[in-house]
This record gives sequence, C-alpha cells and structure tokens, in this order.
Amino acid sequence: MSWIQDFSIKPANNLRRIFAQERESIQEVQVPAHLIKKQGKKPSQILYDTLYREIHELFKYRSKEPDLTLADQNFNCYQCQKKISNGFLSIGANCDLCYYTGRYYCSGCLSSRRMPIPWKALQEFDLRHYKVSKIGEMEIERYYKHPIIEIEERSKLVQHNKSLFEFLVMKRQLHLMYDTICDPKLMQGLLENRMNLCLKQNLFSLKDLYEIYNGSLYKILMGYYAILIKHVDFCKSCSKRGQICQICQNIIPVHAFDIQNGTYCEKCLNLYHRKCLELGNCPHCLAQN
Repeated sequence: MSWIQDFSIKPANNLRRIFAQERESIQEVQVPAHLIKKQGKKPSQILYDTLYREIHELFKYRSKEPDLTLADQNFNCYQCQKKISNGFLSIGANCDLCYYTGRYYCSGCLSSRRMPIPWKALQEFDLRHYKVSKIGEMEIERYYKHPIIEIEERSKLVQHNKSLFEFLVMKRQLHLMYDTICDPKLMQGLLENRMNLCLKQNLFSLKDLYEIYNGSLYKILMGYYAILIKHVDFCKSCSKRGQICQICQNIIPVHAFDIQNGTYCEKCLNLYHRKCLELGNCPHCLAQN
C-alpha cells in the first residue's frame, strides 16, 4: 500500500471545473520549436524525465508502518533491543512511540526533536510535529527536500483542504505557463530548486507541504506569478499566444495558463474570460447555429 493509494473519489464540482483544463485537447498550445526535442515532448515532460522521473518511481510506493504494541516487540526497544516498559497508566514509562515507524523506542533511541510525518501529511494534511526515533528523524531529514510525495488532484485530501486546493490551482497555472512561455529559463531562474512545481505531476517534498500548510509557499508563488505575468504581457512572443475574448473584446489577451480567469467553450474550445462565458453565450457557437 502506498501513501497515495485509496484516496481517489469523485471530484467536487468546483474541482472538476478548474481542472477540466487538463484535457489534452485543451492543452495543445504552441511551444517554441527550439524547446521541443525530437520526441515532441513539452518542456515540463522533458523536465520530469530529466530530473524527477527516477526519484519519483523509486519512492512511488511508501507505506505507513503498521502500529505494533510493546508486546509485539517483546518489550524491547525496536532499535537497541533494551528492555522497555510503558509503566502503569504511563507512570514509570521509559519508552515512547515513534510516529514515523510506528514502533516503540527507549529514551536513548528517541530523538529530542519533533518532526512532520509524511503519511499524516497525505492522509489528513496534518503537518504538525510529532515524536520520532533518531532513525526516523534521520530518514525524514534525508528526504525532507526531495519531491517524492505525490498528491492526486481528485483526492479526498484536496477536496477537504481549501488551502491545498488553491495552491494546486496556482501550481497548475505555473505548469501551463512553463509549457508556453517563450523561454522556460525565465522560470528556472525564479524557482531554482523548486522546479517540481512546474511539472504536470503534483510531486512535493515534505518541506513543500509544510510551507503550503503554513501559507508561506503560496505567497512566494503569487509573487513569482506576478513577475511572470508582466513578462507575458509585454513579450511580443508570449502575448501572441493569448486570445482576445470575443465576448468583451478586451484588448488584453486571455491565456490558456490562466485557468482562474479563463475558460474554454466546451463545444468549440475557444478561449474566453470565465466570467464572460458564464454571463453570455459563445459567439463562435452562435454563429455556427
């Protein structure tokens, strides 16, 4: 069993509408020829194949260890095998549970630090810090900054956490922008070691999830997005990839990556402002009728 299995359920209406932009027929936007390899891959797919595929597949299935009782461990510390006891009603206890491994450890093998627990992040979006063993602390530290945790956008976890949902919408916009911007190096210069946020896959490190949880990463991405939008608006190459909304005729183009403000007609796939299409009919479809 993996951290990410068993969470898929029918998406809520708002989730279905926002992420409907994920359909391949909608995402087929023009990418500069010099950014596409012979295989015809988009920049985000090349990024995944080059930097993230190996570690993603290596750590794809990580499970929560089953909780054991002290009797299951023969009243021995799971690490050093020292005899331990949880006392009488916790009085005289000389051991504690490591929330990461689900095993009991003596006080000498327990860490004095508390750490966020990966399986708790995936099950409940709980990024609070819990008691861990020294071994557990070392493993969490080792992979803390590596994007090995995948979150399915249609999962129960996303539907029940507004902050995570809003972050995934912003991330999806960055992903689409990365595939259409004139030079992806502009985004690489901003995001640096967090280029996993430009992938189609929702791959996060535990550090990412903790900063989504406390709201700091969303604010950082909002700042990056504002900088990149200014580039798109003033870049001749990027601005040409937008479309004029044929309903309001505003001269500022609507872009495929702006899924919060833009949307497609379900029939003809022409791009409009979301609010404009909700208030009126698609001019192209009306002309066809």
